[in-house]
Amino acid sequence: MWNMFSKLFGKRNSFKNIIQPFPFRGGFETKKVFDDGTRAPLSRERKIILEQVVLETEKLFRGSSIHWEIDGGLSVSLLRGQFIGEHRDLDVAVEESELEQLQKIIEAKGYGLFVTLGTEKRETMHMKRVDWKEFSEAPTFLFWIIAVDKNGLIRKDLALSFINVHIIKRSEKGLPFGEEGVELPAHWFRPRVINFLGSRINVASPLKTAYYKLQSIRNYDLTDLRHMFESGLISCLDVEEIEKVIGSEPGKKYKENYYKARKRMIEQIKQWD
Repeated sequence: MWNMFSKLFGKRNSFKNIIQPFPFRGGFETKKVFDDGTRAPLSRERKIILEQVVLETEKLFRGSSIHWEIDGGLSVSLLRGQFIGEHRDLDVAVEESELEQLQKIIEAKGYGLFVTLGTEKRETMHMKRVDWKEFSEAPTFLFWIIAVDKNGLIRKDLALSFINVHIIKRSEKGLPFGEEGVELPAHWFRPRVINFLGSRINVASPLKTAYYKLQSIRNYDLTDLRHMFESGLISCLDVEEIEKVIGSEPGKKYKENYYKARKRMIEQIKQWD
């Protein structure tokens, strides 16, 4: 197995215990999204945990000048001002140009940068501790900030043990790249700042969140989009703007059925008005 890892990621670096099993399987095995795409109800205990996760995220970046914003399904809950149900994890977007600074900030607070090896099943995932440069270049789609102890071992005992990281890459003109290399509108990447239990939290704009949910086309992405539509976070005009960008993409990265499913999802959303 090490031979395979070394071919993908090169020689060992200075970090201790750089290859570790994915340690958070229990949290993902618990049913948080039902088969029909609805999210499991949020218990009082889980609500407190999620609130603490959000607050600890702000503390992690507090005092720094880097761009960060909470992404994904949790951003929908935060912008609505009410949790839409269970959330599997926390997504945070950061700028590729600021990864070196990011590494310094998080390591000073007991965290490290990790990439995932073996992404087919979480049961067989392994985590590799990397520096900011390898974090940017690693051939994987799962990037993490994870809490570590003084020996570099992954910690699971903190409220904020791990963050799923989305890296924002930009063109020479400074515009962010989308899923298929197309430049995206700059205003999609201007986060909203909200007051959350006394802390200022950067949250991804609804248009950006909707775009990536229309890229993922999972059944619960449609549920989340419905929450966004019904709460006024996105409108039919916004969906048309996203559709126009999607229509400019090459459409060659995935199989034909994927693009047909995405088109059906967009048409379904338009009927909600």
